[in-house]
Parts: sequence; structure tokens; C-alpha cells
Amino acid sequence: MIAVLVEPGSLAVGKQLPLAEEEANHLKVRRANNGATIRLLDGAGTIATGSLTWRGKQASVAIGTVAHVAEPAPLTLAVGAGDRDRFTWVVEKCAELGVTDLVPLATDHATGVATRIRETHIEKLAVRARETLKQSGAAWAPRIHPLQSIEQFSAMARRGLRWLAQPGGALPPATLGDEPITIVIGPEGGWTDQELGHLLSRFEPIALAAPILRFETAALAAASVVGVARLRGARV
Repeated sequence: MIAVLVEPGSLAVGKQLPLAEEEANHLKVRRANNGATIRLLDGAGTIATGSLTWRGKQASVAIGTVAHVAEPAPLTLAVGAGDRDRFTWVVEKCAELGVTDLVPLATDHATGVATRIRETHIEKLAVRARETLKQSGAAWAPRIHPLQSIEQFSAMARRGLRWLAQPGGALPPATLGDEPITIVIGPEGGWTDQELGHLLSRFEPIALAAPILRFETAALAAASVVGVARLRGARV
């Protein structure tokens, strides 16, 4: 079933919902015809299905069913804001793997990356997170937060488990419940001694693999470790 994105709060049974131009173009590329059943996602937990109608270049959907999906258990990844293309890949994988919040961190070593994430990229990253839902079918898009310093991020109250991805750290637990989890992942070039000392005073070191991982690999590993452990916990 072809999926399209709509604005949060716009889905209701019986409503004839006009689609945005880019979503209509998506359906046109996918060769969706009149009467096709379409899946509608708002990225904030609501999923609907309905029948497609074309009027010239305008597409609308008569909504037949609406379902509300509970938000995933909180999982925050704070990632050193490195190369924007690789960070965009992280955004896509976070949307697929149930990450609820993604925070780009401004670090000393990341400032030397010419193609690093900047504040002007945040809105586009949030759009990319929503677009990924079309392929994954997930009901919730991760929240993409503004660029933050390590001090700004760590000063905020953090409930639940607080981990720092670090070679030599403890192994993550095999099973997890729905407690909030925050995982901090280093940038290209790693942490400075000052940054590492600051983080180690607030977060528990956790090993995701034996070797040192690139930041995008570590982010994927962290989300996967938590996702599998929560699945195990739900089945116990």
C-alpha cells in the first residue's frame, strides 16, 4: 500500500482530505489510480487508510479508517554533529528504529568538519525524518532538536538510563523495559579530554562494539541494541 504524509491533526473518518502537491507527485510517480487504497501518516501517531480520487493534478483521499498508535518508549540519541550527509543517514535510521528524539551535539572536533551539521539544516532533517515514514510505515517520526553544546544537553534533567557509547564500557543489558534511555555518541575525531571528563561524570560508559565506530555506525548500533533489548523485555 502506498503511503503519503499529512499534517498532524488532519485525519478523521469520513473526511475528504486534499493532499499536498509533493504527495500528489509521489502518487503520480507510483502510478496510483482513482480508487487505490492509500495509507496516510501524520508522523505523530495517527495512521489512516482511504480511497484516492484524482481531479486533474489534484489528489485527495476519502478517509475510511483511522488508528492511533502509542508513542514508542523514550529513546534519545545525542550525536556529535559531523558530516551532514552522514548525519542525514542517521536521521533516516532513527526514524526506522524507533528513536523518539535526536539531538545534534556541537563538539570541539566537529567544528573542524567543513560539511558539519549547522542550525540551518535542522528543519530539513526534520522533513527527512517524516519522509522516511513512507518506506518504514512507522507511525511516529523522531523529534530533531536544535544543535546543542554538551553543557546545554547534559544540564537538562534526564530521566531513566543515561549511557555514553565508549569502547571498554560495560555491556548493555540483554533485556530492557520502557524506561527512558539517553545515549550519547561521539563525533568524528572523538571527544576532547575535557568533554569526556564532563560526560563521564553524568553518563555510564556502554560498549556497542569492540572497535571504535564511526558516529553513524554507533548511532545505528545504539538504536538496534535498545530496540532488540526492549523486544526481549516485552516477551519475558
